[in-house]
Amino acid sequence: MEPPRPSRRGPRRGRFATGASSVPGYAAALCAALALLAGRAAAGEGPTPPEGKVRIKEIRTFGNEETSRGVILHYCEFEAGDVLAQKELDHKIRRTERNLINTQFFSRIHVFDLPRSDPREAVIMVDVAEGTDWHLSADTWQIRLSKENIGGDAVTVGAEFGLEIQRLFYEQPWIFDAPLVAGASAFYENGHLTRIEDDDGYYSERFSHEAAGMEASLGYIINFRTTVGLAALGEYVNYYDPRFKIDPDGRFGVRPEARLFAARPYVEWDGRDNDLYPTRGFFVGLRGELSPPAVSDYDYAGFEGEVRGYVSPGGRFVLAERIRGGVTADATPYIRRISIRGADGLRNAAASRTIGTRAFVATTEIRRRLFRSPLFDAWFEGVVFFDAGRAWDPGQPVEFGDFDYAFGPGLRLHMRSPVYFDWRAELNFNGGLAFYATARRAF
Repeated sequence: MEPPRPSRRGPRRGRFATGASSVPGYAAALCAALALLAGRAAAGEGPTPPEGKVRIKEIRTFGNEETSRGVILHYCEFEAGDVLAQKELDHKIRRTERNLINTQFFSRIHVFDLPRSDPREAVIMVDVAEGTDWHLSADTWQIRLSKENIGGDAVTVGAEFGLEIQRLFYEQPWIFDAPLVAGASAFYENGHLTRIEDDDGYYSERFSHEAAGMEASLGYIINFRTTVGLAALGEYVNYYDPRFKIDPDGRFGVRPEARLFAARPYVEWDGRDNDLYPTRGFFVGLRGELSPPAVSDYDYAGFEGEVRGYVSPGGRFVLAERIRGGVTADATPYIRRISIRGADGLRNAAASRTIGTRAFVATTEIRRRLFRSPLFDAWFEGVVFFDAGRAWDPGQPVEFGDFDYAFGPGLRLHMRSPVYFDWRAELNFNGGLAFYATARRAF
């Protein structure tokens, strides 16, 4: 979901109490004039805009029976009183529709310019139909259930449970009407299995651990495209296997019991035309991780970054590209090292090296919408993918011949109403057959 922009409210329409016995006549007239000007400003009125410009006189909302008007205005790229060129206004209307679609709160959205009595004054209508506020998704190992837009104020709470992790989470796209996005979660992992790869990339050992902790984040929304923030991770880890209770070389970062705290600053710039199903534009994200020994049993630092790009050559085809990589300290515990395995990374079950302190993976996909569902607001999408990547540690030679590859077809189902659901399955033909399925959106 794209972070919302805080509302920019104009001056409120006020009332001024005046009396002939206590306020001179000219003061009463001045107060009345100020009240009139404040009222006109609140209604988007003002001097006649210059030639070729349009003033937004009013923004109307319709159909939002549960969602507050303030929430809708938060996602608008304009406000009453703005003076814009017609081309710029049309562009902001399209982006406002995109912002509202990305919330997943509505089953129908139509933002348009009402017929004008004055060609230089526009009244914008935001016509919506409320959607479901319950979202359910599931993949091979996990189920995710969330209730969104609670009280019509865009607050989300939910739970994730399954064989990998049990988690409760909370998300809020702004706080106290300020440009801040917040989130928090509490989680528990029971018997999580980690496979240890040797220097040749083969699985030499494995161990299990349990962990419990919390993560909280707070981001500042610079604008609709850019957000910077800081997340904090606190985690307690217990390792089952006594063979890895002591690690004198620091290779695995495994201890009988460990307390981990990490600060995770991040920055994101999103220039895509759509967050849910992008067809054009770019996305850039950077994230760091710092675990200071003063408050943690570990001492490491690292960062990861990714770039996504989308081109639509026509015919409902989309060419999507993602490049992801990172570097972290040699002392990083194995469970916090960079991983490129799985449906969102290197889709190759026979990959020789997918966890390390250095990592790089590139993905290319050709996507095409196939047909719409006759029953729900949903469509099917076909995809052909090609992945190439590798993770490694210092001292290991890195050549393109050492990279692992994956390629194959996939099928995705996107559903928006009555229940949001996005499921995809991909079949890898490289190094034998490997099937990947997930309910999370593709990049």
